[in-house]
Amino acid sequence: MIKSETSKFGKPLYILYPGDYFATDGDCILGTITGSCLVICFYEFRKKIGGMGHFIVPGAIGTGGIVNDDIAGSGIASIEHLIGELVKLGGDRRFLRVKVFGAGYNSGNDSNMTIAHSNIRFIHEYFAIEKIRIDRSDLGGDFRRRIYFSLKDNTVYRQVLKNNEENSEFIRLEQEYIDIQFRNKRKTGRIILFE
Repeated sequence: MIKSETSKFGKPLYILYPGDYFATDGDCILGTITGSCLVICFYEFRKKIGGMGHFIVPGAIGTGGIVNDDIAGSGIASIEHLIGELVKLGGDRRFLRVKVFGAGYNSGNDSNMTIAHSNIRFIHEYFAIEKIRIDRSDLGGDFRRRIYFSLKDNTVYRQVLKNNEENSEFIRLEQEYIDIQFRNKRKTGRIILFE
């Protein structure tokens, strides 16, 4: 993650790379670019704090659902780390709202399509189990998205990116992150969801 004190928004801008998550109570903008990964924007409306996570579920989820799936454990751990940071800032899980983006795929690549579908399935199952309301979602498709999340007013700005050349650094970083997650996909351990 990098931080810029001066941005076109007139407030600090934090750019998250694939695998990053960040929570804050400050008046700032969180931004990233995503392809097949998921970007989750949390907002705790009572305390007006929020955060963003950029991650992937490393593989196809089995028929037993996310609670019984080792691969889904990686995604659960990523979200729980971000929620933990929000709780440290005084947030309460009961007042969390979420907006989710990404899980796009290359139309010519069946492997990326499987990853995208697993990510979409995972995110809907996870938030249904946790009883956290999804206020907005923009998932799937064969394009990348640039996301800016304004914590002051819980607004997300999404831009569809058709020309991937201008974002080639993010493309490379996301692929490196995905490769690492696939190599380590069985190292998360058992995950238990609490009610």
